[in-house]
Amino acid sequence: MFFLMALVWFIIAIASLVLFLDRRTGGTLIVGIFGVFAMLICGLAGLFLKRTVIDAIDQGRFNDAKNDSLVWIIFGLVGFVIPSLFLILTYAKISDSLAAQAPVGYQPYAPGTVSAQMPPPYVPPMAPQPAPPQPAQTQAAPAQQPYHAHQTPMIRCKNCNVQYPMFMHSCPNCGAPKE
Repeated sequence: MFFLMALVWFIIAIASLVLFLDRRTGGTLIVGIFGVFAMLICGLAGLFLKRTVIDAIDQGRFNDAKNDSLVWIIFGLVGFVIPSLFLILTYAKISDSLAAQAPVGYQPYAPGTVSAQMPPPYVPPMAPQPAPPQPAQTQAAPAQQPYHAHQTPMIRCKNCNVQYPMFMHSCPNCGAPKE
């Protein structure tokens, strides 16, 4: 939608500047200059929206995508309201999906209730003390594997041999599409 709105602003800017050259009125010049700036903003927003929101969704960084979509909603207000409406829907859908994925009983902090703790004071290290001799152990304890409650299915990239989650559409290392 940003690219479509950039095209609309391009047409409005050219038409306004041509009318200014014909009639020499100040209003058409202002609309033409605003149209050029709005066209540039919409074009750049369309380019950077993919890098910040769409790629973040592809890589599973949904909180980052949600936060970045707020920035582009504001930029979308410059290019009429149409891009912003779609981004507001995107923001709402990502918020709903994040709320559905939250653990049972999860409640975010209420504003003003979070307090940071002071870090412990710095104590300079003392001279090393010789360690008392340890008795030799007869059996080594088996290595414990960490418990992971959720295993994400992975796929291996055909180009660079890097593993990445199956829900991603392309390799985060080389950008090759999933096959």
